[in-house]
Formats: sequence, structure tokens, C-alpha cells
Amino acid sequence: MRALLRFLTLSLAWLLVIATGLAIWLHYIASRGTVAVYATAAVPVAVVTGAVAVLLFAVLRRWIALFVAVLAVVGVCFTQGPLWVSQTPPAGDRFTVVSANLRFGEGSVDDVAAAARDAQLVSLQEVTPQALERIRNSALAQRFRYEYALPGPAAAGGMLLSLRPLDDERRLPNMLLNNLSAQTVVPGGPRTRVLAIHAPAPLSGHAGEWDHDLGLLRDQLHDLPDGPVIVAGDFNATWDHAQYRALLSHGFADATSQAGARLQPTFPTDRLGGRPLAAIDRVVVRGFVATAVHTFSIAGSDHRGVVVSLVAG
Repeated sequence: MRALLRFLTLSLAWLLVIATGLAIWLHYIASRGTVAVYATAAVPVAVVTGAVAVLLFAVLRRWIALFVAVLAVVGVCFTQGPLWVSQTPPAGDRFTVVSANLRFGEGSVDDVAAAARDAQLVSLQEVTPQALERIRNSALAQRFRYEYALPGPAAAGGMLLSLRPLDDERRLPNMLLNNLSAQTVVPGGPRTRVLAIHAPAPLSGHAGEWDHDLGLLRDQLHDLPDGPVIVAGDFNATWDHAQYRALLSHGFADATSQAGARLQPTFPTDRLGGRPLAAIDRVVVRGFVATAVHTFSIAGSDHRGVVVSLVAG
């Protein structure tokens, strides 16, 4: 019986090491199938699976296996390391950007308004015509005089809200949902291109659309002329998706990584006891440094919103 228990424990430990190695592989490849895309969102969990494997091999006194497990844990920690180390921000005026997914327009506008009471810009996703009417009769409209909205059914609509005038407003072409772009002025910075982004969900049979739109977003961001840019929204992708990290060149950076804000999961909040697992609501910047990132709850939505503090630099 003891030999059987030892065999089962050893087998479990090796399975956990394999799972940890698979997570490292998923971090670096461009996942395209729905199963792979969803599995990639769970890569941070591999830190725990690897640690359990280390513990089991230590108990079993399997030293070579223990060494392999430690290497696997180090490898997966390396993939997450940039999210834990903050960048020193420059001196300058700080301002706040908020992003919120309203889940088919049903999310609480009041919750977003409370989180955005000191914000300069707000990016909203899944703005239906009915939600737009509620927004225009809410505290959001009282604070933000300037808007660019393209509402739509279900998840299609998007909206930008700003304290300062918006111009050069346009919808990003050839993308499934309404992804918006405009220019404005932010504290401490020159004219800034701001984008409200919503990539399609990689649902079964639709992972190709997800991959296509993230690739198109990458190309359009990298084709922008030099100058500061703020991209906020629901990317339906995490730090571990190679397609998301492909955005982070040509001067673009992930706000969570800049701030060393670690994991900030935002989805889903309508299951699993309301504890989100995946950090898919994000902010990407060029010409700015994020000093803080936190999330907030939105009644009626399946996402948490994101609040990011930025300084020009």
C-alpha cells in the first residue's frame, strides 16, 4: 500500500511538472485554437502547480526530479517577472484613465462614475443604445463633457469620454467590434491619441476572429505616427498571450508591467464566487508611465473595471 501511494504521489508530481512546462510553452507561442487561448490565460496558476511538485519531490527525496521541478518553477516565474517590477516614473502631472466593460450595456453606470470621479479619460465597452442613454443622464455625463460614442447591439458598441475636447474621431477599420480612436490633450502631455479597444472573445469557432483583430490592432498601433498614445479596453487577452505582447513594441508598454502591479484579474466576475481569474482588461501606453493600477467592481457586469494612474514621460 505504501509503495502504491508513493507511486501515485510521484506520478502526480511529474504531471504537475509537465503542466508547468506546458504553461511556459503556452506563454511563448501564439495560441490560436480556443482551448489553447483559454489555457494560456491560466499560465500564472502554473506557479502553484510547480511549487506543489517541488514540495512532493522534496518529500519523496527525488533530488534530480526536484531540480527539474525547481527549474520549471523558475521558468514560469520568469514569464511573470515583468509584472512584479515597477518602472521609476518621471516627475510630472499625474492623471487617471478608467476602462470598463458594461456587459451588453447592463453594467452599473453609477459604479463606473464613482471610479472615474477623478479621471481624465474613460473607455467603455459593450455600450448599447440603451446604455448610452443612461450614461448621458448620469454623473459620467456631468463630469465628462466630451464624448465619442458608437453604440451597438450586445457587445458591439464602444465609447470614449474625456474632460477635454476630442477630435480626429474615427472607428478603427476592419475590426469586428466598434474600436474607437480620437485625439485629445492630457495633463502634462501634448496632443495624445486615445483608443477604446474591444477585441472579440475567442469563443469556440471564433478564435480566428480574435487572432485576426489583435493582429490588426498591432499593425494599426505600430503604423501610428510618433507621439503619445493611450489604449484602454477589453483586449480579451492577458499578459501571457503572445498576440497581446506583440503590441508591446514600437515604444508601447503594458501599464500593469510599468507599475509593477502584479496580477490584476478582471474576468469573469459572474461565476466562481465572483473571483475573476484572467486579467483581460488592460491599458497600453506610449509616451507615458503607469504609476498605479487597480480594479473596481461593476454591478451587472461580468468584468471588473480598471483604473490606471499615468504620468507623461
